[in-house]
Amino acid sequence: VLVEVSTGPVFQKGPVLYFSDRGESPPVVRKMASGQGNGDLEESLLDRKGHDKAKFEGTPLSAAVNLAATAMGTGILTLPFAFAKCGRVRCGLLLVFLALTTDVTLTLMVGVGRRLKLTSLGGVMRKLFGNAGNLSFTLMMITVLFLALTAMQRVVLDLLPTLLEEVLGLAAGALRPEVVSVIINAGVFSACLSKSFHALRFTSGAALACILPFMVAIVSKAAAAALDLGAAEEAPPPLADVAGLDGLGAAAPLLASALCCHFSILDIDAELQPRYRKHIFSVIHVVALGILPVTYIVVALSGVSLFGANTAENVLTGFRGDTAMQLAKGVLSLTNALRMPLMVMPLLRMGTDVLRGAGKARAAAALEAQSWMAIFLLLSLSLLTACRMRVLTRVMGLLGGTGGVLACYCLPGLMHLAAPGEAASPARRLAASLAA
Repeated sequence: VLVEVSTGPVFQKGPVLYFSDRGESPPVVRKMASGQGNGDLEESLLDRKGHDKAKFEGTPLSAAVNLAATAMGTGILTLPFAFAKCGRVRCGLLLVFLALTTDVTLTLMVGVGRRLKLTSLGGVMRKLFGNAGNLSFTLMMITVLFLALTAMQRVVLDLLPTLLEEVLGLAAGALRPEVVSVIINAGVFSACLSKSFHALRFTSGAALACILPFMVAIVSKAAAAALDLGAAEEAPPPLADVAGLDGLGAAAPLLASALCCHFSILDIDAELQPRYRKHIFSVIHVVALGILPVTYIVVALSGVSLFGANTAENVLTGFRGDTAMQLAKGVLSLTNALRMPLMVMPLLRMGTDVLRGAGKARAAAALEAQSWMAIFLLLSLSLLTACRMRVLTRVMGLLGGTGGVLACYCLPGLMHLAAPGEAASPARRLAASLAA
């Protein structure tokens, strides 16, 4: 069998067509006669033993860390505001409900991926729903990535100017956030033109690493304030003035965006060592029902106890002249700026794929040839959107209420209902269908 790599998913050698499905693990090439829809012969592009040895290195601990790191991001900065707006009890109950939903949907996704033997969401969508499903998933991912890029722009707008004012001893408002952000975007634009992001691959982990000290600092400050009995006269204003049922609508998408960790679950499952494969569901339960909700509740309640009704929509903006929080502002601004190219380039590739899928090969080629213009437009549009939305909660709420909910909550149920039935007891299958 002649195996060759092409730039497209389908290529021809003489009278034989080869279709490569990159979503399968390991990648396979299906050999079929011209005009046939399916072939019977599958040959691995990679040596299976070598692939397994390199691929299966994950453990339950590494899987739990990766899953938690996927969910925890700058959205955690908005959770104290969500609790202040909605109320502690109502928001806590809502978080528990969404955590349960996250647990169920992650479990459904792993089950579907294992039954289909696929390790990418794109491959699953193409297998279950054809090209239309794959196109829909691509458009959904474009929405999610663009809103994530906009959130990063908003974080830079909120944190970096205030940090520079504090460090340089300038008056509040002396630096225009838009001017500072334009300078940062100029550097991001240059980084995107290099098209080499090997050095940036650890920035997501760095962002999580700098969020952890922030969480420790805000919890420590809340505990110190609670134990300082002499500060009673300086207690923050009570939540009764702002918390209400109307805050439920604002809190729900913020909590949903903070629990979105579904895009990497199939990769995490595929990387587990064979002896740990059965533990993936325990990992999901521990992270979705334990680590994430407990962490979010502790951080949110700490922020509310410090600021009360005055809790800012980005809680870090409420700290001025605090050394620990200055460090958090600086590192978060830097890591979010460095992560922007990791959003821009996938957006360009997905846009090209959509154009090709729609039969616009010439437009796709023009986009690739003039990529600098597309990069400039993406950065400009995301910056303008971030400025227009004014606060981080609007961006994260839009992210959680649109692509986040569709991809993380609705899509897993549709996938389960469309996938072939699993080998399980009737009661288990009924329960899974009702959950979907």
